[in-house]
Amino acid sequence: MNLLRMYKRFVIIYIKSKLEYHGALLLELFANTILIGVYFAGFLILFHNFKGIGGWTEYEVLFMFTTSWTSYSVSCFFFWSPMKDIGEMIRNGSFDMYMTRPIGPMTYLVLQQFQYTFLPRIVLSIIFWTISMQKVTIVWNLRNIIFYVVSMLCSFVIFSSITIITGSISFWTIKSEEIVSLLTDNNYGLKNFTDYPIQIYSKEIQLLLTFVVPYAFTAYYPVAILLGKNIGNNILGYLSPAIALLFACLACLMWKKGLKHYGSSGA
Repeated sequence: MNLLRMYKRFVIIYIKSKLEYHGALLLELFANTILIGVYFAGFLILFHNFKGIGGWTEYEVLFMFTTSWTSYSVSCFFFWSPMKDIGEMIRNGSFDMYMTRPIGPMTYLVLQQFQYTFLPRIVLSIIFWTISMQKVTIVWNLRNIIFYVVSMLCSFVIFSSITIITGSISFWTIKSEEIVSLLTDNNYGLKNFTDYPIQIYSKEIQLLLTFVVPYAFTAYYPVAILLGKNIGNNILGYLSPAIALLFACLACLMWKKGLKHYGSSGA
C-alpha cells in the first residue's frame, strides 16, 4: 500500500510537470494514437489482400497479435523508459541519486515515471483484442481461461525481464540504448517478429525466437494451443511459466550484478 501511495504521488507530480506544456502532451498522445492506428491499419490492409497467413486466419492472427501487444504495452509502461535511459544516467552520474534513496533503485526508477505515451497502445490493443476474441473459435471454459490468464502474466514477465536484462548491460558497456531498441522496440526491433505466426519465418529465426530470445512464448505458442494449431511439439505451448521464471531470475541476477559493478562517474 505504501508503494501505491508513493506511485500515486509520483504520477501526480509527473503529470503536473507535463501539464506545464499541455499542448505538447496532447500532441504527443495524438501522435502516438495515430502511429499505433496506422500500424493496425497496415495489419488490416494485409489481410484484406491475404485471407490467411501460415494457416492462420485474419482474426486468429489478430488475437495472437493483440495478446502479445497488450502484455508488451503494459510491460513497457513500467520498464521501457527506465531501461532505455539508464545508460545515460550512468554516463552523467545521475544514477548515484537512485543508489542513495531509501527504496531500491529499480523501484524508484519505475515509480518516478509515468509513460502515458503507451496508453494509446494499451487501449487500441484491448479494443482489437476484444473484437478478435469474439471471432475466434475457442471454448472459454475454466481451464482455458486460467491457461490464458497465466500465459498473459508470463508474457508480461518475459517482456519485462528481457527489457531489464538489456538495460542492465549498461553497467558494463555504459551505453546499451541500441541493444534495448534492437531487442524490445516494436517498430523495428526483434519484438516485431512476434506479431505474426513464427512458422512463416526461417528455421533459424524460429529457433532464435524460441530458445535465445523467447518471444514466441509471449503469445504464439499459448495461443496456438488454445486454437488447436499444430506447432510440432505441443509441450512448447505449456512452457511459458518456466520460461518466465527462468528469465525473471536472469533479470534479477543481471540487475544485482550490475549494481555491484556500478562505479560512480564522480559527477
